Amino acid sequence: MAIAKMAKVLAIVEKENREDLMQAFQKMQNIQVKTLDSELLDQEPKMESKKLTEYLDQLENVRSAKNYLESYLTAESFKDKYLTPLPEMTMAEIEKSQMDEKAKKITDKVWEKKKMLEEIDSQIQICESEANFYHKWRNLKALPDYAKDYRYTRLLLGTIPQTADNEYYTALKDEERISLEEVYQSKEEIGLAVAFDKDDAFEVNQFLNQNRFQILDYRFKELPATLLEETYLEAENLRNKAKELRKELGSFREEYNQLKIAEEVFYAKAERQKATELGLNKGELFALEGWIEEKQAQASLEEVRKALNGEVYLDFVTPTEEEIEEVPIQLKNHPLIEPFETVTSMYGLPGYKGFDPTSSLMPYYWTFFGMMIADLGYGILLWLGTFVPLKFFNIDKGMKKNLRFFHLLSYAVLLWGLIYGSFFGESLPFKLLSPTEDVIQVLALSIGFGFIQIIHGLILNTRLNWESDRLGAIKDGLSWIIMLFGFLIAVLGPMLLNIESLQQLGLYVAGFAAITILVVAIIKSKNKFAGFGVGLYDLYGISSYLGDLVSYSRLMALGIAGGSIALAFNILVAYLPPAARFSVGILLIIALQLFNFGLTILSAYVHSARLIFVEFFGKFYEAGGQAFSPLKYLGKYINIK
Repeated sequence: MAIAKMAKVLAIVEKENREDLMQAFQKMQNIQVKTLDSELLDQEPKMESKKLTEYLDQLENVRSAKNYLESYLTAESFKDKYLTPLPEMTMAEIEKSQMDEKAKKITDKVWEKKKMLEEIDSQIQICESEANFYHKWRNLKALPDYAKDYRYTRLLLGTIPQTADNEYYTALKDEERISLEEVYQSKEEIGLAVAFDKDDAFEVNQFLNQNRFQILDYRFKELPATLLEETYLEAENLRNKAKELRKELGSFREEYNQLKIAEEVFYAKAERQKATELGLNKGELFALEGWIEEKQAQASLEEVRKALNGEVYLDFVTPTEEEIEEVPIQLKNHPLIEPFETVTSMYGLPGYKGFDPTSSLMPYYWTFFGMMIADLGYGILLWLGTFVPLKFFNIDKGMKKNLRFFHLLSYAVLLWGLIYGSFFGESLPFKLLSPTEDVIQVLALSIGFGFIQIIHGLILNTRLNWESDRLGAIKDGLSWIIMLFGFLIAVLGPMLLNIESLQQLGLYVAGFAAITILVVAIIKSKNKFAGFGVGLYDLYGISSYLGDLVSYSRLMALGIAGGSIALAFNILVAYLPPAARFSVGILLIIALQLFNFGLTILSAYVHSARLIFVEFFGKFYEAGGQAFSPLKYLGKYINIK
């Protein structure tokens, strides 16, 4: 419900205790290290990032080897991947296990196998290329020996281009001075063996050149058919070697698990080194600053003191006004509201002295999402699809927060499914509203929700600006609230209460608000004519409010669309013959309903966010804060104790 108050931490230790300090900070996982103000200490030359480069290279090497092994290892079982708890270790236990040496041995072994595989694959490609050549010439019965000087005849191998009219081939066949034998034909060329009298060599060679005969320099001692068989055998042997290597890589499960631990180690070291290089050195001292939640500061820093046996100076202070813009943002909300922080984060976090809108957006997003799906069957699917993983699966914190978000939304879908009386597109015996029969009422309800949200946004605008800019709060917030209520009275008064005078009263109220906007704009501006123009331009904004209200009709439209598509799928399967309906039809309806379920979830997620970001946040909210990013462990493969 608020932005956590942050404190600035200052730590000073002797250089020999620098690593212990960084490990203690990382162990707390709630301190974000910042660049130390150089005015506090005269800065010596920055520490070289040689260590950081080394850790990052090791991390990248381990990750690359791990990713390479994943393509050969058999997939983890569902139980191992999602149901088996992560192993628990302390970082001290991990770092004492000489993981640097183990990781190097494993990665060297992986890259050695990879190199061998690449060499074999390269040899296989060469064999395949040679086999293609031998295959074309496999019908050759005699070998030319270009190095031997035959007494009477000469034999040439070569090719001529393949043409539609066979002009080159016909010309060679008709030439009496040569004996011609076709060895092969392809789309591009014809392979030939040409024999001729040695005395006619000069004229024949000229003739062959004129007909684009390309001599093949055949240097092998055996016929292509024999070499083809040998090449096939060699390629098969190479493939068997590659198969054995891949099988061996597929048995590297233990090595893979060790690489996961190594990734945790090198990630921790790299992050620690990054943070260390933000500190300053002076003589034998090392100083560091960071951010921590004020409520956690005292207890956390006491833990750090214990870890360093008191050999550290630690203090924390409230950030000054000059530091406000660089204070990181940590949102703190009730557990039911916390999952909706993801919506705020998508738009942008507030500034440190700003306003956290999460608690304000939560009821609207929850309602809108449910109204856009509004199907009891889909609500049950969403509830089960989030409850089961949350209850039984081993998942990381980020995924767990997202699942909690959709789990809370499933209750809205269930509620609106009961209100609309829809179950996978079919009508239930009970319902409060029908989106197809009570279209006007549902549309009015949608616009009503929009009106409430817009008024809420304007109220927040007024409250947030009241102290700093009271005239601005009146012009941009309070006056618009009065004007919108005036129009509401003018439209609904005669319609619902049958009192015609309410229309005139509502227009008077709206007119008063419009005059107020003009007057305040003139008062705020040094140039009164310019202020009058600004006021008129602000009044033109009434069209945008009308557009905003119309946007909420999507609450009705998407609810109708999802239910109508589900019903259409049901009707489609119902038209199948009985035999198909209760066999293929069952699989078909499941697939179609799951497709529509995914589509409606995506649509509701996007359009609910759009109504929040544009129609609601646009009235009062300004983002610009940077997320709190403490020094911590990866925690992806191990639970760090």
